[in-house]
Amino acid sequence: RNRFGFGRTVTGMRTRPMCSSITADSKCVPCEGIGSALSPEEARAKMVLVPGWALNETHTKITRRVLVSDFMSAVTAVNKIAPIAEAEGHHPDLHITQYKNVTVELWTHALGGLSDNDFIMAIKIDTVLDQLARPE
Repeated sequence: RNRFGFGRTVTGMRTRPMCSSITADSKCVPCEGIGSALSPEEARAKMVLVPGWALNETHTKITRRVLVSDFMSAVTAVNKIAPIAEAEGHHPDLHITQYKNVTVELWTHALGGLSDNDFIMAIKIDTVLDQLARPE
């Protein structure tokens, strides 16, 4: 394994890490070094890592929606997610709708689909959303 958590190199191409290697302590890698987006099969397999997130029909984005208690809690969620995204260099789309619904969309813009970075970020974002979400 190399320092980015990827497996061995085969003819200059890095293999993808196994699902079990993605944790809240994992770090996003620069998009330029990823290669290609995850296949639909790979994306579906990684969904076990992020309960509460939904995979879109084209297997190119994952989304989580949570209901929080009020508008300021929604703003707090966005403000807590922002520095995590900035530190990782991987930025989600963040939406507040109907004043207390927070939606987070993740995909690797440079690849037009999902990468391990999206699942790493989802796990990190869950630590924020799980603290603020209220039962629907």
